[in-house]
Amino acid sequence: MPFSKTIRLFLFFFLWTSIGFSQNFPGRNYTAANELPNNSVRSLLVDSNNILWIGTENGVVRKENDVFKYFFEEDGLALNSCWAIAEDENKNLWFGSYGEGVSIYDGYRFQVISEEDGLVHNEITKLFSHGNRMYVGTSNGVSIIDINTLRVESMDVPPVDGLFRVQGFFQYGKNIYVVAYNYGKSGVYKIARQNDRTRLVKVSHKKFIYSVFIDNDSIYSSSKGYVTKTKLSEYVSKEDSLSSERFGNTIIWDYVKTRDRKIFAAAWGIYESTGGIFEIANDQLISRASDFNVPSNEVIALAYDQKFEKLYVGTKDAGLFEINLNSRIKFQRIPDTNVIGFAEAERTSAVLLEDAIIIRKGDREKEITQAQLKQWEVNFLRSTKLPLPKHEDSFYELEYATKAKDIRFYDIKVSQNVYWVNSNIGLFAIKESGELERYLPLHSEEINFTATGDLIETHPYGGVRLYNDLENFKYTHFVQEDPQTPTMVVNSVRKDDKTYFLSVFSGLYVWENNRFKSYLETGTWKEKKLRHITTLGNNLAISSEFGDVFILNDEGSFEVLKKIPRANIQGNSISFLKEYKGSLIIGTEKGLTVVKDNRAIFLNEEQGLQQPLLAARVERNILLIGSNNGYYTIDLDEVGAAKPLVDHINLKGIFVNNNKLPLEAVGKKEKIELPYNENTVLLRFSTNAHPFPHKLSYQYRLNGNDEWSPASPKPEIFLPFLPADNYDVDVKVLDKSTGLSHTSSLLKLSILPPFWKTWWFILLAVSLLVMASYSFYRFQITQTRNFEEQKGLIQKRFEETKMEALLAQMNPHFIFNAMNSIQHYIMDSDIDNATSFLDDFARLIRLNLDHCTKPTILLVEEIEYLQSYIRIENTRFNNAINVNFEIDDSIDQYDIEIPTMIIQTFVENVFVHAFPPEISEPTLKVAFKLVAEDVLQCRIEDNGVGYSERPKNNLHKSKGVILVKERLALLGYNVEEAIQIISAKNKGTSVIITLAV
Repeated sequence: MPFSKTIRLFLFFFLWTSIGFSQNFPGRNYTAANELPNNSVRSLLVDSNNILWIGTENGVVRKENDVFKYFFEEDGLALNSCWAIAEDENKNLWFGSYGEGVSIYDGYRFQVISEEDGLVHNEITKLFSHGNRMYVGTSNGVSIIDINTLRVESMDVPPVDGLFRVQGFFQYGKNIYVVAYNYGKSGVYKIARQNDRTRLVKVSHKKFIYSVFIDNDSIYSSSKGYVTKTKLSEYVSKEDSLSSERFGNTIIWDYVKTRDRKIFAAAWGIYESTGGIFEIANDQLISRASDFNVPSNEVIALAYDQKFEKLYVGTKDAGLFEINLNSRIKFQRIPDTNVIGFAEAERTSAVLLEDAIIIRKGDREKEITQAQLKQWEVNFLRSTKLPLPKHEDSFYELEYATKAKDIRFYDIKVSQNVYWVNSNIGLFAIKESGELERYLPLHSEEINFTATGDLIETHPYGGVRLYNDLENFKYTHFVQEDPQTPTMVVNSVRKDDKTYFLSVFSGLYVWENNRFKSYLETGTWKEKKLRHITTLGNNLAISSEFGDVFILNDEGSFEVLKKIPRANIQGNSISFLKEYKGSLIIGTEKGLTVVKDNRAIFLNEEQGLQQPLLAARVERNILLIGSNNGYYTIDLDEVGAAKPLVDHINLKGIFVNNNKLPLEAVGKKEKIELPYNENTVLLRFSTNAHPFPHKLSYQYRLNGNDEWSPASPKPEIFLPFLPADNYDVDVKVLDKSTGLSHTSSLLKLSILPPFWKTWWFILLAVSLLVMASYSFYRFQITQTRNFEEQKGLIQKRFEETKMEALLAQMNPHFIFNAMNSIQHYIMDSDIDNATSFLDDFARLIRLNLDHCTKPTILLVEEIEYLQSYIRIENTRFNNAINVNFEIDDSIDQYDIEIPTMIIQTFVENVFVHAFPPEISEPTLKVAFKLVAEDVLQCRIEDNGVGYSERPKNNLHKSKGVILVKERLALLGYNVEEAIQIISAKNKGTSVIITLAV
């Protein structure tokens, strides 16, 4: 073995009780192979927002929650080589380049001050902020810059040969002091105001000062090959102090002091390999290279994050190292072995190593080695009279020739304050004193005990044995063929009066009431592939082979209370399950998850928990986790009491269609409005500083009622092709290191619709469409109306022509009768009647020709025409027909116009059809009456024969009546209302004509 047992036992005790010197501090190395632009880190600063600024020889890096942003000359930096960084009272960052002056960064842009602006020299070595001034140390003097006006005041360099290289500033009292290197000009100088000028006044001569650091009333000063600690009052005096204490053998370039008052120093021996990271304790330089895993000998810059107790170490050759000085997880180193188990009895506790068992009681330790165990086995074999277990008896037979160095341990358990160590050479029962109580030649990978202390031995293929008399090796064998017997057991736990066993193939078993029961065979629980089990208050927690965890209650009726799917657990393969005060502790190949209620806290290598996780046990409030070369201790109370680390979210950048929007312009607006074609948006944001940024995951939603969507693993949200709408983007930050979350509104965003989708455009388009449709409709109506008017005029003219033609011709029968009557008068030598008749006939023809060309005539003309026509027709009847005209007195015959030749047709029908010879006292009555102010009614009544079935007497077949109706229809009358004919056989006929006047 590489270590003797005595030395390792001493180391174990020493490491257990002296955590400060045994602890490995979790950390990380950033290099040019991953996050840095260059491995030479010249300057470091943690600003007021806990953002780390890294000055390298090839650019400046901002590290914000493990998101890196790079600044180079093309971004406005004066020069890529950055040797000094400071923050002023206005929260602006100052970067001192080694060659081109100072760059001032306000968060958006850089402003450069160089020799052209009055700077004493362009090679910046140190920056010191005090009040409203920035003190700039260079390779040849000091300049003071007003942080508000940026006015530069440079001081005269003391009149000594060589450069005046500034190596540091410090404040003592109300004065600012400068320390300088370079032979004749080296020493301590006070910045003083003399004769209205600021001057450098030398107060002490010290040679080769590389750096200074104030600690209370003392100052550490680094020179070639040593460090001095001096009272401040003496350090700024004229004479060198004889009381200065020298220690160390290297050159210190930088210092930091932690909040627990530890001082760390960055050392680089230039030409000697004496550098590294050191702690100054008891006026000694103590190397922390191994504890911090910092192998570089060229450490030149330090920074300290007081909020999260992180130390940043900048090297000249190996990049940047980040060390967590106060991790919740502490590692206790035990060299050259692995910790694979823990146990605790009433007065002692035990640690199971790969090659030994250590039992601790108070300050005393006892180690039981492999050789001791082998000797106990040999002694048993020599003295026992009991038959040794054989394979043919369904035992897992031992190989008794196994050498001590080949002993392998499976597990360690406690029953009745006795440690039971299960190994490949048998089962050892060890007292708390470290003495052997019993050895059993049993080879079982999983054992446990009943509530009464009886041993239960499992065998993968040989059933289970329960030992109730270990002295005489008496047992009850439960054969494998019984389906209630546990087989392929991989884990077990005892709870109250029950002992549970898990099988990787056949599920859950229990020993209860002196018998085994299979939950799978009895149908209680059908889960088959199980791996780990632990009590959880009154319940049980069981993991499956595939990584799911089930919370069960088996106190009364069996019930699966909850399932934690493997998707909600960090890792795929569960290493162990433990409980603490209602919390479930899940170990996986990725780390440790502590689950309580709905809160899940995840710990992994970022907090210092490295794989593998070999075993675990909770002792009081401390979780012990075995691993390679030692074990981890975690204070579970501290883990569970973790407070929220994220309390706000900051918008860091907006990119629209891959073009960056200026944040300073965005910050003045409550809402950002973007046109419809600029709708692919990338939002970058950050939380406040977080000690474990990889534990943060992000979700977002576009409006308050939306479901949460996962964002990128980085703190950014990509929103491609957003439709036109209003968005209130919320971000939820899930912090796995605390199990808590924080939700905040990030940005109000509006994607404007294209103009053709705006309300005014839609309204305008609809209005234009309506107007166009209405105009087209009106045009069509006008066209149709014009067409109908033309058609009506043509039709009207056609009908009028027909009427004119009809009117222009006299009824041939009427003319024939009239001519016969004239001839009769002439033959009878009735010259007077012949003349009178001929005059009436000529007058009628003249009126007919005159009226047929007019659409309307005066009522008086119509009456005159009717009277002429009736006289002629009545002459043929020898004036036998009594004709009466009745005209209402309210009618002005000279004012009212009616359609031409409407009434004559119906009068003609009276003479043609109404009065055959058998009618005695035939009578015709024509009456005109105003039934309304503009409505004239004409009634034509006779006492004739009325309707006759004979066609020649059918009034409705009269061609003249049909033409009259057509003509009235053309004039816009409702014919059925305008002409009403009432007739009854042998009772006469009445025709009522209603006309608008």
